[in-house]
Amino acid sequence: MKSLSITLIFLALASLSALAQISDMVTIKGKLAYKGASTMIYLDTLSQAGSEDYAAAPIDEDGKFELKAPVSKTNIYKLRLEENNYLMLILSPGENLTLSTTGEKLGVDANISGSKHTEFLYHLIRNLHVFDLKRDSLNSFYNTIQTSPSRDSLSAIVIASFMQNDSLQKVMLTKEFEANPVSLAWIFVQDKFDMSNDFPVIDILERNLYTNYPYNTYIQQYHTQVESERKTAVGSMAPDINLSDPEGTMRSLSSLKGKVVLIDFWASWCGPCRKENPNVVKAYAKYHDKGFEVFSVSLDKDRESWLKAIAMDKLTWPNHVSDLKYWKSEGALAYGVTSIPYTVLVDKQGKIVAKKLRGEALEAKLEQLLK
Repeated sequence: MKSLSITLIFLALASLSALAQISDMVTIKGKLAYKGASTMIYLDTLSQAGSEDYAAAPIDEDGKFELKAPVSKTNIYKLRLEENNYLMLILSPGENLTLSTTGEKLGVDANISGSKHTEFLYHLIRNLHVFDLKRDSLNSFYNTIQTSPSRDSLSAIVIASFMQNDSLQKVMLTKEFEANPVSLAWIFVQDKFDMSNDFPVIDILERNLYTNYPYNTYIQQYHTQVESERKTAVGSMAPDINLSDPEGTMRSLSSLKGKVVLIDFWASWCGPCRKENPNVVKAYAKYHDKGFEVFSVSLDKDRESWLKAIAMDKLTWPNHVSDLKYWKSEGALAYGVTSIPYTVLVDKQGKIVAKKLRGEALEAKLEQLLK
């Protein structure tokens, strides 16, 4: 009797395990309008290291297929016919997804149902496409008016339209985020939020993603990026930078406490940085006597090019530092700098008060801080 009981328990556990595996299975049924020479469709897993084949299914002559794959937790996959013909899916355990295409390519125009994260992803992408088309149209118009006698007035109108388009896109995304704040789909469009100006939203977004999907390698990378930003968010104390100047003397940001300091990340090879330098020179000349300093951190890798740019652009302040490590600059890494020019404004107490200020916006903030 005892032996029979153990056997029954074992069979029950085996049945439960089998049921769990069945409930984790995802089914993707599809109908391709055009399959070309493809006879198989593939589901790949994704990571920072690349993609790997995970499951596959045959495609019949009518373009129909049925693919099954075990999915134990919500994650990102790639459904493909060929390397350059694919679409992204976000699959959760037990989903039954149906898909149909209308053209030669798998893509955002596919009809997808049965996968809530995937449906939300393509809903976001289609909404963003409207703003992308507007942006492209404005770009085209802006280029055509550069030879017009009314270039300045027309340019001002175009720039205002750019700003309005970006503002409306932000409103749309914010509403979508409020309605669906924990979808893995956000990792595909998180770059539409500005890391500095939209940090309150990014802060919540990243916490939601990392709490719910800590195993996803893209989320892990995003977590690292946002954690760096948290350390240098507006309102935080500015991390110290201690690097060598051109003569080999160590200069520290902390030595300038009591001054309003612009940390200016730049490089001699950066065209936009060089174009912005006259504005920094102007601000320094106007506000230095009132307690304003510039702490320039160069992402150069060639000392002579760095020194030549300082001289040519008349960057007369003494606080120029670099470890000549290019994008691996310790100063840039401390502030999560991924593009330049990039500025951080620090008040007299050493607290970060603004980022990415340029031209008139920088002068307006300095006027406020140095009254």
